Amino acid sequence: MLGPLPRRLAAAAAALVLVVSPARAVNLLENPSFELPPTGHNSVTNPATGWSYFSPPTSPGYFGDFWVEHSGSLNGTTVTAHSGNFFWKEWGALYSGTNNVAGIYQTFSSAPGSAYQAGGWLYINSGDQLGADCYVWLQVEFLDSSSNLLALDKSANFNVNAGLDQWIQYQVTNACDVTQPVSTGDPTFNTYAITGAVSQLVAPAGTALVRYRYCYLQFGSEGGSSYLDDADLEQLTGPIPPAIGNLYPQNMIFVPPSNGVSFDVSSPSGHPINTNAIHLVLNGTDVSTNLAFSGSSSNWAVFYSGLQSNTAYNASITVTDSFGFAANANTTFQTTWLGVPAPTYLWEAEDWDFTNGMYIDDPDLCNAPGGPNCYFGTVGTQNVDENSSGTPPNQFYRGATDGIGTVPSGDYTRPDLYVANRIDYRIDPFNGNPAFNSAAEWVNYTRDWPASTNWIIGRFANGATSAGSLQMSLVDPGVSTNVVGVFTMNPGPSWSTFQFVYLQDTNLDGQNATVVLNGRETLRVTSGGNMLPTFFMIVPAEVDLPYLTRLYPTGKHPFEYTNALGFVVTTLGAAFPAGGIQVILDGNDVSSNLVITGTASSNNVVYPDLAPNEMHTAVINVTNSLGHGISITNQFDTFSQSNYMVEAEDYDYNADQYVPSASYAPDGYASFVSVTNVDFHHTLVGSEPTDGSDYQYRVNGIPQQPAGDYLRQVFINDFAIDYQLYYYGGGDWANYTRDYPPGSYYVYARTSGLGPYTMTLGQVVSGLGTTNQEVKPLGQWSAMGANISTFAWVPLTDAGGVAPAVVNLPGVATLQVATPTGNCYPSYFMLVSASPISLSATRSGNDIHLSFPTQPGSNYRVFYRTNLATGSWSLLNSVLGDGTVKSVADSGPGDSQRFYKVTSP
Repeated sequence: MLGPLPRRLAAAAAALVLVVSPARAVNLLENPSFELPPTGHNSVTNPATGWSYFSPPTSPGYFGDFWVEHSGSLNGTTVTAHSGNFFWKEWGALYSGTNNVAGIYQTFSSAPGSAYQAGGWLYINSGDQLGADCYVWLQVEFLDSSSNLLALDKSANFNVNAGLDQWIQYQVTNACDVTQPVSTGDPTFNTYAITGAVSQLVAPAGTALVRYRYCYLQFGSEGGSSYLDDADLEQLTGPIPPAIGNLYPQNMIFVPPSNGVSFDVSSPSGHPINTNAIHLVLNGTDVSTNLAFSGSSSNWAVFYSGLQSNTAYNASITVTDSFGFAANANTTFQTTWLGVPAPTYLWEAEDWDFTNGMYIDDPDLCNAPGGPNCYFGTVGTQNVDENSSGTPPNQFYRGATDGIGTVPSGDYTRPDLYVANRIDYRIDPFNGNPAFNSAAEWVNYTRDWPASTNWIIGRFANGATSAGSLQMSLVDPGVSTNVVGVFTMNPGPSWSTFQFVYLQDTNLDGQNATVVLNGRETLRVTSGGNMLPTFFMIVPAEVDLPYLTRLYPTGKHPFEYTNALGFVVTTLGAAFPAGGIQVILDGNDVSSNLVITGTASSNNVVYPDLAPNEMHTAVINVTNSLGHGISITNQFDTFSQSNYMVEAEDYDYNADQYVPSASYAPDGYASFVSVTNVDFHHTLVGSEPTDGSDYQYRVNGIPQQPAGDYLRQVFINDFAIDYQLYYYGGGDWANYTRDYPPGSYYVYARTSGLGPYTMTLGQVVSGLGTTNQEVKPLGQWSAMGANISTFAWVPLTDAGGVAPAVVNLPGVATLQVATPTGNCYPSYFMLVSASPISLSATRSGNDIHLSFPTQPGSNYRVFYRTNLATGSWSLLNSVLGDGTVKSVADSGPGDSQRFYKVTSP
């Protein structure tokens, strides 16, 4: 039978050392070998534990130009970390045609006369060679208390001529003259003239800080990448900063609140550390007064016991010794049970059956093969324990001949993994197809399950460009296969960004699948593609919860044009009391306007006043007579496909030429040639093909590729392909001349993106057809994109990013769409008629009362600003229309001047 859960999710007892602190020759760097989670593709704000990222002001985007890679096959070459399992990978930051320098660094307290040595191990993969003119170097900077540069030492430049497919140690041995800057071609980052060789790096007078920096120079738009491992900044002499060690929890989920936060603080130089100089900040709140201390003034053990359950924490620790030296550490963790119910059993995705159906009920978390209670090194039997499609490129956990690959997951660790001193793994690759046919890979999990009724939750990553799925079945090997549900997941940021997904019943419109287990049974997980699992868990099913079906609009695709929101709610063994069904639409409670029919335990619910041609968010809360409830958030739109739309790929051609609306058909611009800097502007990026393969629709201009978004009916009717702009950013723009229908419009972009981005809309008012065009700003689209294939509506707003912008079009006009920042990939733009709203104002004392007529179901927002011609509009209030005249009061202006407008939405 199954072992108890507490052992599998035990409190941590082992120590995770951040900074090793002997008396001398100490490597000050935290996480120098990049072994600490999270690994994989992280954000620029948290590139790797202990490290900070730098780049030119025009950054490469939210997820940056780097990856914490693991040993294995990369670009066709087997790469083994210099030590451990992980290493840093970096490539060009901008691909803008201009040289740029980016990288990572750590900074420490220092004092004049302190001596250091520094270096690191560097690598170039022959399958992804560093550009011929690109190079990498390491440098150590000495700074004063205001971070002014006092001295700098650097290594030699590391480039493709140093050798391929081998780790090479580079030492920082070149002294530089900081009064003689040497241009790198990056206007924001210089290096300095080398004046001689040194064996030690000595802090000059005035030094307060020392910084270790890894620098990657991208020449123009050249590609390739370089790796770093075992970075080293050793302090040889001088006072050493205080050390923070044994930090727990660090980058961890499932932390019992009773475990608290613990860490050690020591002074390698023996300088006393007062307890009031040790600070812990949790989620922005300083909780230092609640810390408990034991030990001595130069070696404290610190504990905090005030953690709350179901909470995500960002923790920051700062320590200052009596010498004035400081140290800091940061961690992120989640306490039990954030986002999920408490599990009754958890099993690792990599622990599937082996050797013709053998299994282990409660396996050890082991790091080596051979243990009697361990899956490490075991091999599944093809068509019995697993179905594999070939030899995987990497195998880190299962036996070398197993056909299903396992690699380090890059996910946050967990307390049981921490105690076992074991990393987390994921299945990778896990090849499949949405049909779940015989070609799809699968694995079996046999256990002696307790008699139980369960929901099943998995933790998955999807770094692909389309949705993924896994099917779960109960199988009696060789006898029967019974599908019990499906996991589905939209594309995420990366293959190392994990989230929880519930197994859903295939017959209940997205409801959680209820799985009954009793004794020895086998669960099979079959890949539909694009989902990599790291673990699964069972939780008690709440079978008496209400469930919701027949929801419309569904929010599964755009253009669900309707004026009503409807759904059916059902409950078993209970009824729905009065007030048990609540709908919050766009922030407004519309429950009193619901039309409810049916029986006591099954209700058909309709909200009849839904505004068409808008974006909506509905929160549906349902509670039955047992007090058990569900809450579902549904984001959808009610746009009509008859709205006027402009395809992003159909920019002007032949200097301001366009196809009249009456003659236009999808893909009608395919043969047209556009004029650079007249019809469009595009900057070639380094990863962009130069053979024209990225122009899959137009012959020139801005690259295009098939969009992969919901296909509109006009494209279906014409058997046409919908495209999106690709490699679009960094100052690119395109003109769209049309015979627009005259009127006032809200403008929506249908686009995907990567990280934060902004597009601007303007109207060309002079210089049309020339390279000297005057453009009047009309508004901007700003959003955070998930990836290139996840599309969303983005409304045009003013520069403040909140108030919708209304565009007035007289008929024939030229609109220009530009991308000043970020990476976005628009597919098309849509005009939605903006009806005028009559607004009146009266004064009562110091208050202004604003009144306007409303339509039922429409959401109205009132904005103000102090200057009619300039500035961003600020939101005053919003109200739900009901067909009457609504009023909004402004008590803020007093005697000052304010201008108002009302919009819907």
